[in-house]
Amino acid sequence: MRRLNSRFGMIYPSHRHAERSPAVRRETGRDLAFSLVRHVGLVLALVIGACGQQTAAPKITKIEPPNWWIGLPNPMIMFTGENLENAQVSIAAGGIHVRRTQPGRNGHYLFAWLEIGKKASPGEISLSVTTAGGKQTAQWRLEKRNPAGESFALNQGFNGFGPDDVIYLIMPDRFADGDPGNNFPASGTYNRSDPRAYHGGDLRGIQDHLLYLRDLGVTTIWLTPIYNNDDHTGRDYHGYGAVDLYKVEEHLGTLADYQSLVKAAHGQGIKVILDIVPNHIGPTNPWATDPPTDHWLHGTPEHHSTVNDQFQHLTDPHASPREWRDIVEGWFAGVLPDMGTDDPITSQFLRQNAMWWAETGALDGFRLDTFPYVDRLFWHDFHSAIHGAYPVFKTVGEVSGFDPVIAAYFVGKKKTDGIDTGVDTVFDFSLYSALRKVILHDAPPTLLEQVLQNDWLFPQPQLLVTFLGNHDNPRFMGEAGATPEKLNLAFSLLLTMRGIPQIYAGDEIGMPGGDDPDNRRDFPGGFPGDARNAFTPAGRTPDEQKIFNHVRSLLHLRQQHPALRWGKYVHIFGDDHTLVYVRTFRGEKIRAERLLLLMNNADQSHTVEVEISDTVLADAKTVTRIMAEHDAALSPGTKIKVELPARSLSIYQVDSR
Repeated sequence: MRRLNSRFGMIYPSHRHAERSPAVRRETGRDLAFSLVRHVGLVLALVIGACGQQTAAPKITKIEPPNWWIGLPNPMIMFTGENLENAQVSIAAGGIHVRRTQPGRNGHYLFAWLEIGKKASPGEISLSVTTAGGKQTAQWRLEKRNPAGESFALNQGFNGFGPDDVIYLIMPDRFADGDPGNNFPASGTYNRSDPRAYHGGDLRGIQDHLLYLRDLGVTTIWLTPIYNNDDHTGRDYHGYGAVDLYKVEEHLGTLADYQSLVKAAHGQGIKVILDIVPNHIGPTNPWATDPPTDHWLHGTPEHHSTVNDQFQHLTDPHASPREWRDIVEGWFAGVLPDMGTDDPITSQFLRQNAMWWAETGALDGFRLDTFPYVDRLFWHDFHSAIHGAYPVFKTVGEVSGFDPVIAAYFVGKKKTDGIDTGVDTVFDFSLYSALRKVILHDAPPTLLEQVLQNDWLFPQPQLLVTFLGNHDNPRFMGEAGATPEKLNLAFSLLLTMRGIPQIYAGDEIGMPGGDDPDNRRDFPGGFPGDARNAFTPAGRTPDEQKIFNHVRSLLHLRQQHPALRWGKYVHIFGDDHTLVYVRTFRGEKIRAERLLLLMNNADQSHTVEVEISDTVLADAKTVTRIMAEHDAALSPGTKIKVELPARSLSIYQVDSR
């Protein structure tokens, strides 16, 4: 009979019944004595051998996060280095102690969970890592929280965003070059004639043009990721392939430049949203081949699945795991390592990283890249932490695809599949698609009504972020059949319908562009040597100036009329070329107002008669022009008659007194 020793994994004869015979007992005794001598000899040999080999001392090359703040949730510290097996962490500072430690993989990583008490003092903290081979001490900084993170003072950060805002999307490398010194032309990564190389835009360039944005009417800027990306390929200008989540990409500037930009933006009354990417990292990130834990990533460079975007399998309560697993565990484009967000340690690391960028810069919100590709429980925990620290901070998730049912599955403020993701809102891809179909391809305007009929799916449809274009799709003016007149009409709808509008940098002057990377051309005038400067009227073409003036007028009109920002949206009439709707607003401190909006999507002007009985316009006594070419004729209680110019939106004030 043989059995396995569960502790040492050794197989040896069973002596369970040896006491039955004296002879057997004597024989067994000699066998046990001999075995004992052999075992002791083996142990001595191992000890002597170990004494002959000196254990290497621990070496710390990085600590993440590099600093933390008193009053934020207790952090988990990750040490990166060498010889970190069986290490202990100690702290020489009052009010802070190590709750527990856990080794990572290959002796290259060590985790320590700290508890920071109320008596802790800000300053440099000595963190000591000790093993049998020695000790290394590194400095780590503990700081006071940004006061704005607790006061939420206006224009100081952490203020979130909402219908009062207009978001302006900026890809820093393609907007403006404020510091040619960080272009690094000798590196081979900078080449303005290569659409996939770095072009020199940076954070300082954005700061230099804040007055342009304020004059346009922008209240919030969204920056694509500024993480440190690969410095050798020259293809990661976009920021979505991070190699270090705690560093600013050197082509874009420094951490001080980031802080300076956010502070300067707040000084101009402009909020800042930062794009973050918990879903994946860059293929040359050291973690790709040497992850900190066994569950840090989903898969390895040699063995991984490729992501797909069949989100209906995530929303399907009857789907088998094999139908949705690649969505949340596959590598994006087959090359970007997928973070193990369903692992508690990885999840905490990523939550802390987001909080670090928020606190360091005094941000107002996050844009959450590739939102559906990350598991729902991660997002729940993420938002519990972020909103716990910053109650009015806002997030917007990228849920690409044109099905509002799928978008609504991911939005927060409600439990779906037993989990509230906590995300404040998502981008309205359905309305984006409908706007382009109606304006560019002459689909009936009632298609817009059909999209808005699904607003009941969303707890707060007024927070949906609406847009005409972004950095992932061909520009509006890059589409077949696009004209400045059509673009102006599209902007008229975008900026007067419900939601938080987002404008892609350059669309306000009608920049052209096809598929990526052609849709990411440099903003004219933002770079040394540009032939013209489209940041100024003198540097714009007549068509560019026409579009700019129209967008600017709409943005300032939106600021003047709360009905365009917060008003209830009501359908009145629609046909093959016409859409009529009303925005009504009743405020406690702001005067109530009612606006009538009439769109003509035809190439010719035409006169429309709108029946108003049994609508919110039935009690109208006067209809006054706000942004319209012609007066409207009102027959009280029955109809409104008005001539609508070609490809236009006419706006009127309606009063019942």
